[in-house]
Order: sequence, then structure tokens, then C-alpha cells
Amino acid sequence: MLYRSLAPLLKLAAAAFAVLLLIDLSLFRSGLYYRWAEPESTAGSVVRAMMTIRREYEPERRNVLVLGNSRISEGFSAQIADSASGRSDLHFINGSIAGMTPRGWYYVLRTIDPDANRFAAIALMVDYDVAETRLDMTNYPLDTPYLMPLLRLSDLRDYPDSFTDDAERERARRSILLPLQAMHNDVQNMLAHPLERRDVQRRSRRNAAYWAAHYGGQDAVLPDLQLDAAGMPVAWGADEAQLKPRLEPYFHALRDPPAVELQSANAAYLREWLTRIAQRYSASNVPIIVFVVPRGPWHERQALVPTLAGPVAELAAAGRVTPLPGVAFVSLEQPQFFFDAAHMNRYGRERFSNLFAQQIAERVH
Repeated sequence: MLYRSLAPLLKLAAAAFAVLLLIDLSLFRSGLYYRWAEPESTAGSVVRAMMTIRREYEPERRNVLVLGNSRISEGFSAQIADSASGRSDLHFINGSIAGMTPRGWYYVLRTIDPDANRFAAIALMVDYDVAETRLDMTNYPLDTPYLMPLLRLSDLRDYPDSFTDDAERERARRSILLPLQAMHNDVQNMLAHPLERRDVQRRSRRNAAYWAAHYGGQDAVLPDLQLDAAGMPVAWGADEAQLKPRLEPYFHALRDPPAVELQSANAAYLREWLTRIAQRYSASNVPIIVFVVPRGPWHERQALVPTLAGPVAELAAAGRVTPLPGVAFVSLEQPQFFFDAAHMNRYGRERFSNLFAQQIAERVH
């Protein structure tokens, strides 16, 4: 009797589960939905970058994939590097994603290069000195939103366990198990405005192709501020209202290193993910080249030259990674080559791309 009264509800629940399972399999597990995700979202930016990497890949040449965050997006030109390398067989691809991290690069590489043999080299932007990193990278909250298009059910244990914060672990698990729930805001927006989303996607893909071919960088240049003995500006000049909030945190960070506990945690994090990436490519002998991008507009004057230390030094000594010299790009750490506290302008972009290409060409055989 009880079964008969509950039967309609059970059938409805089963039907709802079947619909959700169908949506999950057909749209999310297949990757179909993410191609139509909001292109400026975290998930959408990863899909856009993957499309750029595939489009820019030239199978007849030796492709060097350069990975980093917005510092590489703004500061590196693959076209300039191709011309500056002195080798017609080399081709550089800017695979940067603003906000992306070494953990994210591992999953990007796993997806874009499943057999770990497509590229002649992988170049990774890292900090040789973990004191340069002020975020808790182990529990970086944007990693899971970024990696939604790349995570699989088989990652259900390993990926969440890479976080130490319980809330981030649970968020990671739920996102892998229930992608529709994790993406519900984006899905609702697309369902409410499907034609608008289609047009946005089309414009984004056209713009991405144009940006990859023609973007030259920002023209703005920071003023050469005079610093006092404490490393702070003596005066901000006429643009104080604009410059001070943008640059003051940078000067404080130069003077005050992060807590030792955070440095230790970030060192363990970097060791873990660089090792994973290096292991993927060890069998195919693809070099993992690590480098320090120009760190900031006053680093040349106010900071020590980057030196190999911690996990990068350990991996280099073990032959797992190939580091570029820490001094390679220090000459660019001047205000004339930056438009804000972290990103190189057009002039820095041109010089860095030239120097970088020459360094890489010497190490790809």
C-alpha cells in the first residue's frame, strides 16, 4: 500500500535523475557546454586559451608552449619571439591564462597534450623565490572555477585532496560530481539569453584570433619615482590620486616578505605541481623550462637578483626542469617597461620577447 502511494513520487524522482544524468553526460562530461560558456568567465577563458593553442600550433615546426598568467598575456609576443629566435624551425605559442596557476597548467597540459609529445618544450613562468608569492596557492579559490572544463570523474579523489582547506576540498568534490550545480549561474544566463550568448561567443573567437596575431601591448609608462631609504616614494607627483592606490601595495610587498608558514606551504605546492608536470614529459624528453618573468617596475633597484632556491633548485639539480638564469630579465625591471605594478607595457613586451626567444633557442635541440 505504501509503495503504491509513493510510486508516483518515486517515478518522478527517477525521471528527474535521468534528465540530470542525461544533461551531465551530454553537455558537461562531453565538454560540449563549455564551448558555449561565457567567454570572459573563468571556465570560458580556459576554453578560449585551449582553442588558441590548437589554432596556433604548427605541426611542421618545433612548437614551444609558453604558460603563465596575465603577466605573460601582456608581456610576451609569440610573433616577436618567432622572429627573434634566429631559428626558422621554432614556433612559440602564448598559452597564458590570466589568473592561472601551476596546478591549473598541469590539467591544461593533460588535456591539450594527452600523450605528452606535441611540443618541443614547455616554458613555465614561476617564482624562484617563494617570498614573491603572497597568495595561499594550495587553497587558491579560483582554481576549481577555472578548471571546470578539464576535470573528470577520475579526478574525484586526487584533485580535491590537493587542497588543505576543508571548504575548498568540498567545493572541488561537488564541482566534479555536480557540474550543473557549479555552473548554474552561467547556464541560467545562457538559457535566458541564448542568441546573445551565441553572438558573444562569435565575437570572442574572432577577437581571440585577432589578439593573438596583432596585440602589441599597452602604451602607458610608469613615472620614474624617486624612492627614500625605506624604499617608498618620496613624492607621487601630480598623479598621486591615481598612482598611489595602484603602486603603494607593491612597495610595501617589496619591503615586507610574507609569513614563513605561507612561504613553506607555497614551496611544497610548487614542488608538487612542477614535479607532476615534469613527470608527464620525462618519457618523451620534452624539456620543462622555467623562468622568472620581470617581477615589477622597481625590482632591479630594490630586490635581489632571482637565484635558484627551494623546489626549483631541487628539481633543477635532479634534471627535472631547466631554469633560465635568474638575471636574464632583471634589466627590464624598471618603470619605463611597465604600465602597472605587475604588467609590462609595449616596450617591455618587445624587449622581453626578444630576450626570451634567444634564451629558449639555446636550450631546445
